[in-house]
Amino acid sequence: MRRGIIGRFMPVNVCAWDDPASWNEFVATTPRPHFQQSWEWGELAPELGARAIRLAARCDGKFVGAMQVLLTPLGRTGQTYLYVPRGPAVFTPSMERLGPLLDAARLLGHDERAMGIKVEPNAPQGDECWKSSLATLGLRPSHPPNQPRSSWHLDISGGEETLLAEMKQKTRYNIRLAARKGVHVVEADERDCDTFFRLYQETARRDDFFIQSKNFYRRLFDVFRGAGTFCMLLARRGEDVLAAITLLRFGSACWYLHGASSSRHRNLMAPYLLQWEGIRWAARQGCTLYDFRAVPDLLREDQDMYGLYKFKEGFGGYQFTTLHARAAPYRAVPFQLWQLYSTGSFAARSWLRRRKGLPIRQSA
Repeated sequence: MRRGIIGRFMPVNVCAWDDPASWNEFVATTPRPHFQQSWEWGELAPELGARAIRLAARCDGKFVGAMQVLLTPLGRTGQTYLYVPRGPAVFTPSMERLGPLLDAARLLGHDERAMGIKVEPNAPQGDECWKSSLATLGLRPSHPPNQPRSSWHLDISGGEETLLAEMKQKTRYNIRLAARKGVHVVEADERDCDTFFRLYQETARRDDFFIQSKNFYRRLFDVFRGAGTFCMLLARRGEDVLAAITLLRFGSACWYLHGASSSRHRNLMAPYLLQWEGIRWAARQGCTLYDFRAVPDLLREDQDMYGLYKFKEGFGGYQFTTLHARAAPYRAVPFQLWQLYSTGSFAARSWLRRRKGLPIRQSA
């Protein structure tokens, strides 16, 4: 199962790991486990132009930490960087747990010509233990983040009556309106992938956001459906598909991954009924947390995704914001140039958006 020790920080050994079941079993039981540290997400790395390397921290033959690293080439420079999305996965972010994993990552980076590492833990922004340990290990706040720091969380453990009672009145009304108008929700299969992608393209053009290639989504559907943790729901009225969502569960949480909707028949409020059925699906799977994903860090009208926030907020719930991204150099000069390029590009895009009167974005 092991492929040789990569790093050591006594008494914890770190090695590359190649067993999906034991990896997921450990990661899913840690505090705030995230699907981007699941084995299946690593299988999608080639579609993102990267390669996944799983580092397992073991003590006395047992898991004490896990860190899925995405090794990403930097254009034609011959160099790479290491990125840890929503990890590492540990029970406590102590030096004794994080130290061995980051020590192993540094050795890996040396072998792979990496200029540095960027880490985005799935830890709350006020967690002083995470901040202290990462700072001691040489990781400093890095801007911009690779993905939105804030998401909208809903506790779904209380049952449907409680959830409906805690919704905004307008949201509850729109759910019932869609049902009265003949909208019904069905679970899709692989034959519906093309329908979903066409609808998602329409949504991206209308709402101005980036999407991956069709192959990425088809691969994502195949990998997570094969693991039994994926669902795609369609809202239909007659033969028309009005909206679609994809859901992914890992541990006790379910994530609303993608939402697509037609520009037609928007008065039927299909996304409200669709989202409610997504929440019900998650509860049936035994999940206690429904993660609506991205909302603005600052809940103001001049921020990008504010309209999405207002939609999500209608179902009840609360904002969850993670720590700032942290980064550390392995090769000082290339790392600084990379950081300058990233921050400069983000600043230029932000300036152009302000000039055009567009909402402010907070992630790359």
